[in-house]
Amino acid sequence: NTAPINASNPCSEFMFIDDSACNLASLNLLKFLDDSGRFDIAAFRHSVRMFAIAQDILVDFSSYPTQEIAENSHSFRPIGIGYANLGTLLMMKGIPYGSEGAVAWTSFITALMTGEAYLGSATLAEELGTFSGFDKNREAALRVLGQHQENLNHVRWDLLDSDYEGTTRLVWAEAIRKSQRHGVRNAQTTVLAPTGTIG
Repeated sequence: NTAPINASNPCSEFMFIDDSACNLASLNLLKFLDDSGRFDIAAFRHSVRMFAIAQDILVDFSSYPTQEIAENSHSFRPIGIGYANLGTLLMMKGIPYGSEGAVAWTSFITALMTGEAYLGSATLAEELGTFSGFDKNREAALRVLGQHQENLNHVRWDLLDSDYEGTTRLVWAEAIRKSQRHGVRNAQTTVLAPTGTIG
């Protein structure tokens, strides 16, 4: 509701208002596979939460190329938690790239990451306040979070380990509950950047 969205950022990862920036950070998914090839959900959630806190802090310590970008970065506090090495993770698990199993894994990891990032952002909002444009965009922001949660129903959970669905749904339920009560600190929390260039 703040302004029209005219274009993407320079790397085209996401659409946002003009004169904005995003601090990017990608988690190496291979670090969350144990020796048996199982994905460590607890460690992944913890890392996403720590990155959400660290990136929010960086918003205030970063330098920006123009005054307009600096103002919008402080007003909307967009951050960009992402991941790298998805293809390698799939290969190590013996899952063909582009298969239904690969889509299920990608959906699960992305959903868990995004839910945990917004849960972290809502927790920060509870302590530090929302981004300054939140009130004007409250209805739209909460609607988008609800759409993310709704899309959990389209994940092929039957192709994944049994506890992955329950954990992801619990994270999203808590993220929705907290964001409805306290708002969110960051207008944007996750971005899948071109990790070949930032790596």
